[in-house]
Amino acid sequence: MSDTQVQDPLEELQRENEVTQGLLERILEEAQGLKGGKDVPPGEVSEGLRLFDQYRHLHIGRMDVDLQAEARPVAMSTCFEHLDKMPKDHEEVSRLLEAARGELGRYEAGATGARDALARALEALANHTFEVRTHEGDYALSCLVTALPEEASMRLAEKFDRDQSKIADLDAHIQRYLATPVGEAGSTIKVGCAHSGCASKSQARVVPATDGRLGLILPAGGWQVASQEVQPRAEGRVHVHLHFHCPEHATVLVSGEQTPSSGLLVWADDGGRTSSADTSGTA
Repeated sequence: MSDTQVQDPLEELQRENEVTQGLLERILEEAQGLKGGKDVPPGEVSEGLRLFDQYRHLHIGRMDVDLQAEARPVAMSTCFEHLDKMPKDHEEVSRLLEAARGELGRYEAGATGARDALARALEALANHTFEVRTHEGDYALSCLVTALPEEASMRLAEKFDRDQSKIADLDAHIQRYLATPVGEAGSTIKVGCAHSGCASKSQARVVPATDGRLGLILPAGGWQVASQEVQPRAEGRVHVHLHFHCPEHATVLVSGEQTPSSGLLVWADDGGRTSSADTSGTA
């Protein structure tokens, strides 16, 4: 992982496939977790899909545009089958990615059966992309190792250098993402019941949600949350004071409280998103 100049463009393309391998393994791990009932925050899945999409766009541009232009004038006849297959493979990956994002939206909304459907969609995306990257390395790239002239290789390297800093930046983001175990993104916070005289305490979890928002997983057992009015702060930041209510006092109405703002998504302890009715008692 480096933003230094590309020395061998074919080796760089192989390296990018290896980086993609790590993301695919993570996506499959998330799918297995979902199938096993693990609470994987939607934002965590969304971040993985976003990084995968950004990385593959750069990689596909190099494969389907830059490499194809240099490969076709010099490739052996047996290589054309593999060069022709790559754009079709990449289109199918795009279709499967959009399908996974659609299921992610249903999962975030708490739709019935969405957890299993998202797991299946993530598995389909990862497994097909595994096949694509294996084919690229074993056939399309391998057949060009001895066929690509030095002059063509140098031209490719120059083109790759133009966006190598973007690749390096994404590499770093991906490694940070992969360093956090599935379902453990975010941080745990200690909470206490806001009802006067109640000593109940528990733990909630702040997690990444989709579209750059934050998500909040409530403590187990039926806890609820309400917020005071959002207060704007400097540099585009906002401040909001949250009131948590234990199961015994979850329907208590406190003056000035309201449902959490749209910038904060709330999930029950079983991973499902709470509905408006769920929080109306604390609004």
